[in-house]
Amino acid sequence: MKPRVALIFTLYLGLIACGENQYNEVTLMPSPVAFTSGALDPFHGHGEKELIGHTTLFYATDRAPATPDDASDFYANRRGHLLRVGVATVNMTPRIKSWAEFKDITLAENREIERTLSVTAVEELGPLPVTSPNPLITPPPADTLARVHRDFRDSINRQLAASGGQDAVIYVHGYNVDFEYPTLISQELQHFLGYKGAFISYNWAATPRRTAYFKDLETANATRKNLRVLIEFLAQETDVRRIHLIGYSAGSRLAFEATYQLALKHKSNPSNAKLGQVILVGSDLDRTYFAEAIGDGLLDIMDHLSIYMSSSDSALGMSRLVFGRHRLGQIGDNSEESRALEHRLIDVPKVSLIDVTDAPGAALGNGHWYFRSSPWTSSDIFLSLLKGSPPAKRGLERTPDSAVWHFPKDYPDRILRLSSDM
Repeated sequence: MKPRVALIFTLYLGLIACGENQYNEVTLMPSPVAFTSGALDPFHGHGEKELIGHTTLFYATDRAPATPDDASDFYANRRGHLLRVGVATVNMTPRIKSWAEFKDITLAENREIERTLSVTAVEELGPLPVTSPNPLITPPPADTLARVHRDFRDSINRQLAASGGQDAVIYVHGYNVDFEYPTLISQELQHFLGYKGAFISYNWAATPRRTAYFKDLETANATRKNLRVLIEFLAQETDVRRIHLIGYSAGSRLAFEATYQLALKHKSNPSNAKLGQVILVGSDLDRTYFAEAIGDGLLDIMDHLSIYMSSSDSALGMSRLVFGRHRLGQIGDNSEESRALEHRLIDVPKVSLIDVTDAPGAALGNGHWYFRSSPWTSSDIFLSLLKGSPPAKRGLERTPDSAVWHFPKDYPDRILRLSSDM
């Protein structure tokens, strides 16, 4: 047995005893440094009364509804094929008792109390209509589809109107999670975005088990049409101005593939998709495939593509070991292929490569979930979504001969100085 194959097989045997996990609790992520430094307040101009009416968190999932035999209370860890939409309720413990506490957990660098989030309820509207449905699946009744179409459209539009935002953000999670975990992460992201616009947690049927990596990659490919349908629904049926995508880990493949499909489908009129910021975090995509997609017009469909990368991401190190090639979310390996790709991206203004290796908190754990653990990284992501500013206007820097942006040592001071121009 070859050494690399033997190592992979050994690691697999070490994990194979793991059962399916449940993740219906997370500790609230640290506040982004853009907020703790005073550079930005996501709730500026809004008070307690204004926020009460527009904190709705939407979800879209093609997981099967849970049965009494499933570990989850809401949706199972298997494919359900239909794209179901609804609203999730997330509670915080301890509960927030005042507007001052609400602001404090958002803007304070250090919190006196650790707070956790958990999903307590979901209200499903039903299955969303899909153009060219899967011929192997019996479609729901036409009147049901019409009702869900109307109810979801109206709910999105009410959220947009109440929040004063015009954009929608879709978070696409990685593998090894259940329905609840990405819903909680979506609630965090929505909170730090100030509840502006509409936020949708796209919960594809990943499996909460570490050995399910290849199974989940297949599932991600199987669900890309449903994500594309969701994006097209928002673009064509609602009042949304721009749709932003955050794809994390294996979910970056899904976000990328749906975007790629849209680019090919809407080649003659790419503005129809209304895609704004597409953000890939810890992406395990193949670099050559990424470059081929750019050649196919991938960037024409969006305003900007940001790729967050790290040299301390051990999860992608394992992915590289499995596939034998560096992944998109890793810092270049100094190979001719990597150097050529990064050199050519210097002059591609729609793409930003962002190295988070030196950002505080980026290497915590396995170094893969830095978009939550690093207040500098989360700050940059939120600034790009809230302000749409290019990297230089967000305090990042790069050398003239490099396509990769970095966080300078004085990053918090820089964004504070630049805040008036954002």
